[in-house]
Amino acid sequence: MDDKDPNYNWRPFKGWTNHPAINHYMSKMTWSPSYHEKLSKECPVLFSAPNVDVFAFQEMSKANSSPQNDKNIFSSITSLMKAQSYEMSILNERQKNKKRVYQFNLASVIESELVRILFQDADVSAESVDSEDYLCRYILNQKEEVARIKFITANAFPEVLKQYSKLHASNCEFIQGNYDRFYRDAYKDWSKTQVLLPEFNTLAKPALRMALYRETRKFSMVSDLSLSWNEKQESLSVDINADDIDLDMIAKLNQDGQFKKEVANAVVSVFHYEGDFTFDIGIPF
Repeated sequence: MDDKDPNYNWRPFKGWTNHPAINHYMSKMTWSPSYHEKLSKECPVLFSAPNVDVFAFQEMSKANSSPQNDKNIFSSITSLMKAQSYEMSILNERQKNKKRVYQFNLASVIESELVRILFQDADVSAESVDSEDYLCRYILNQKEEVARIKFITANAFPEVLKQYSKLHASNCEFIQGNYDRFYRDAYKDWSKTQVLLPEFNTLAKPALRMALYRETRKFSMVSDLSLSWNEKQESLSVDINADDIDLDMIAKLNQDGQFKKEVANAVVSVFHYEGDFTFDIGIPF
């Protein structure tokens, strides 16, 4: 097996999240390699690159060594792929108000023996194995899906199950590490700030409308707020669109203790930033 073959993804990642911080990393091409680099060390049975490329399965009769119909194997592969595809398709509609992270693994337990037939140049050899990894490519909904399916003998399954238990703890640690890394500078990293601004505006815009009402006695529609970090001064500003405000009003808002407290709560909740900040005029682009 050539694990550097660009036409094969030997370590596909199947996961989903509705958490903006985790999705910031999970949506990038670097996620799968970094995930497998860490998990291959902690759960090698599950995530080390396969030793061989399985190109076919064949059921055999132990009584007379004759080949049998391979419908059961094919059905186990297709049912797993379809089940995974279905589960991933409905996650967005499930528990919408709860932030979640899923990582999928596919396994098929065989109440029999597994024998690996290895073809290498002119040599053919056979050996019994407890498990075999199969990289499956399948067309679902007019799209190619790639998944890694682990075939496991029933006798070996209890030991492999321990690896899946360990995987859960390792997943929690890996996700927590990326969560902490995201929020370490989410308030000053532009790409991260953009991810969180919709949630921030949901909390901050009503407070801005009420603050403007206290000053003008008029309810006004306002544009989205934004954040900007001044690297030289090491200071954060919450920017309000120039079309909604002028310098005189900015000065008043900076003196409005109620408004400052409400926005500060939103900044802490969304960006995990507890430092000081000021209000400023944002220049629309």
